[in-house]
Amino acid sequence: MNIDFLYSKFLELKKISTDTRKEIKGSIFFCLKGSNFNGNNYALNAIKKGAEIVVVDEKIHKKDPKLYYVNNVLNCLQDLAKKHRNTLKIPVFAITGTNGKTSTKNLIYDVLKQKYNTKKTSGNFNNHIGLPLTILSIDKNHEIAVLEFGASKLGDIQELCEIGKPTHGLITNIGNAHLQEFINVKNIINTKTELWKYLIKNKGTIFLNTDDKNLVNQRKINKVYSSYNNICEYGSNSDKIQIIESNPYLSFKWENKLVKTKIVGEYNLINIIASINIGKFFGIDLNKIKEVLTNYKFKNNRSELIKTKYNQIILDAYNANPSSMMFAIKSFIKLKTNLEKVIILGDMLELGDETIKFHKEIVEYLHLKKIKNCILIGEIFHKISCDFLKFKSKEQLVKNLSKEKNKQKLILVKGSRKMKLETLIDNL
Repeated sequence: MNIDFLYSKFLELKKISTDTRKEIKGSIFFCLKGSNFNGNNYALNAIKKGAEIVVVDEKIHKKDPKLYYVNNVLNCLQDLAKKHRNTLKIPVFAITGTNGKTSTKNLIYDVLKQKYNTKKTSGNFNNHIGLPLTILSIDKNHEIAVLEFGASKLGDIQELCEIGKPTHGLITNIGNAHLQEFINVKNIINTKTELWKYLIKNKGTIFLNTDDKNLVNQRKINKVYSSYNNICEYGSNSDKIQIIESNPYLSFKWENKLVKTKIVGEYNLINIIASINIGKFFGIDLNKIKEVLTNYKFKNNRSELIKTKYNQIILDAYNANPSSMMFAIKSFIKLKTNLEKVIILGDMLELGDETIKFHKEIVEYLHLKKIKNCILIGEIFHKISCDFLKFKSKEQLVKNLSKEKNKQKLILVKGSRKMKLETLIDNL
């Protein structure tokens, strides 16, 4: 494989593609593999649709000068991204953590773009495939990049750091997620702090969330972290930011100014504080930051407030794990409203051996808070002994829903991505 040749073609074509269902004419097409697909099977179709170069790692039965053979297509894509990253002389801000990665990324992006031509990770393209594609979409006009790093096993963040080479970064928080792979929280901490290790090794800037006890403790007990000076702290106490109300939108006092947002959920305050601090660090005007926070709205099933014909719904169904579900429930309980409250929860997935335990803890907390109106959906919640309404599937719930009874309610909808609870909205 000649990466220099491929990079010269990339600079000429300026277009990368991986999906023949999309417009790929004039691109370098990478035949990636997954558990349910093999891109090599679409190589000839990619040529037919106008790809200039088609990168493959399996023998294609028909010869074509546009076929470019490599040992491993994914490694080739990553190497190309690394080569491109080495040419970029801009700040690259990396964000990882258990919860709030995408929300924090989007807030920081909206703040930074007030002054800089900023590039961010598209959607949740935060893995070993998505990150290279994002880096390859950064051009000479961009002045800063905000990249999201996801992880589901040990070593993932280190791998992404080697590709993205961040100069600045933060870990949103540490909680229980992907335990099927991670096994325990210690492994999650070790994986997420791979970002810190990389930044320290390369003399980068770390932003530390002082509201997260796990992160604060890691800094305290690890001499490498505690002795590193280039750490900027942020948190609800250190920044002296006070919530004024959350009904349901957050309003808070900052720099003697009242900021009224269109953001739902007290758990989002720390994401807001992160965006404020990064904005100040990069010299964004404070009034511009306030303007962004005043107008920002979450979407894509993340802390969305949706008003239907019958009810108001807080839709937070993009994903769920024990910590994010607990944050959502606590915030929802605190909301002041004249509407009757209802909580609809779906199974939390990929939690490994302690799956039942984590679901029991959620149910026990609801009982502790004397919650009456709660509906549980999924095979896991169905196994938990409780007085709440339980359904093994969304379809069972829909059959039993009565729009006449479910009117004038404020409803929290929270569950893992595979539960797709957003599909309930039409019935609420």
